[in-house]
Amino acid sequence: MTPVKDRWTAEYKRMFDDVEINPPEEWEVEPTSDIPVYHKRRSAALWTALAVLAVALAVVALYGYTVMSNQNSQLAWLPSLAESISAIRTRTSGLETNIKEWGVKQDKLAVQVQKLDNGWEARLNQVRQHAAALVASTYQKEREELNQRMAVLNSQIAEMATQQHADQVRMARLEQELASTRQELAAAREQNAREFADVREQQISSQRELASINNTLSTDQVNFEARKDRDEEIVPGVTLHLTRTDISHQKFGAWIWLAENGRRIWVRRQAIEAPVVFYPKAGGEAYELVVTRVSQKDVAGYMLVPSTVTSQSADVASNSQPITCPGEDSF
Repeated sequence: MTPVKDRWTAEYKRMFDDVEINPPEEWEVEPTSDIPVYHKRRSAALWTALAVLAVALAVVALYGYTVMSNQNSQLAWLPSLAESISAIRTRTSGLETNIKEWGVKQDKLAVQVQKLDNGWEARLNQVRQHAAALVASTYQKEREELNQRMAVLNSQIAEMATQQHADQVRMARLEQELASTRQELAAAREQNAREFADVREQQISSQRELASINNTLSTDQVNFEARKDRDEEIVPGVTLHLTRTDISHQKFGAWIWLAENGRRIWVRRQAIEAPVVFYPKAGGEAYELVVTRVSQKDVAGYMLVPSTVTSQSADVASNSQPITCPGEDSF
C-alpha cells in the first residue's frame, strides 16, 4: 500500500515552501483593509491539502480494517482445514491398508487358482485318455452292430420292394380318405362357428331381455336432451357427453360418466331405439339409455332408472315417468 506522504505532488510541496508563517506578535489585523488576492489563494490551497490528507487517512483506515477483517475470516478456517487434512490422512492410511490386504488376498487367490489349474489339467488328461479308449471300443462295437444291421436291412429292402406296389395303392386310397376327412372337418368347423355365433347372439339377446325386464320392473323413465360436446347430467351421478351424430344413418357416438366409481362407458355408432344397458354399481340394478331422436347438434331420448334413484332427487323426479308391469297394481 502506498504511504500517504508519497501522494503529495510537487505542486503542493512548492506551495508550502513559499508560505512564511510569522510570529503572532507581527500579525497585523486590519478588519477594514482588503486581503491581497494571492494570500487568499494560498489559504485555500492549504485548506484543500488538509482536506485531501484527511480523506486519504480515512480511506487508508477503512481499507486496512477491511483487509484485517478478511484475514481474520480466512484464519478462522485454519482449524477446520487442519481437522479435514487429518481426516483425509486417516482415510488415506485406511485405504492403503485395505489395498495392501487386497493385494495379499489376490496373491493367495492366484496361488489357489494355480493349484486348481494344475489339478484340473491332470484330471483333464485322464478324462481324455479314458474318452479315447472308450471311443475306440465303442467304434468297434458299433461297426460290428452296423454290419449286422446292414445285412438285416438288405433283406428287409428286398421284402419291401415286393410290397412297394401295394403300399402305393394303399397310400393313394389313404390320400383320398384324408382329403374327404379334411373337407368334412372344414364343414364341421363352419357349422360349429355358425352355431356358436347363433348361441352368442341368443345369449346377448337373453341378457338384453333380462336387463329390459329388470329395468321395466319398478323403474322410472327420465326424459333428456343432450347437445353435442356438452355434459348433460340425466340423473345424479350419471352424465351423458355427446361426441358425434350421424343423421343419415340415425346413429350417434357418446360416453357415459359414472361419478360414483369414476368409470367412463364409451358408446360408438349406436343406433336409435337400441338400448344401452349398464350398471353404475357392481352388483346393482341396471340402467337403460335409449335415444329416440338424432339431429345435427343434439339428441333426445329417455333413461330407465330404478325408482329409488328418482325418488332421491326432486329435480329429476319432475322429469320422470313411473313404469310398472301390467297387473302390478292389482296386488
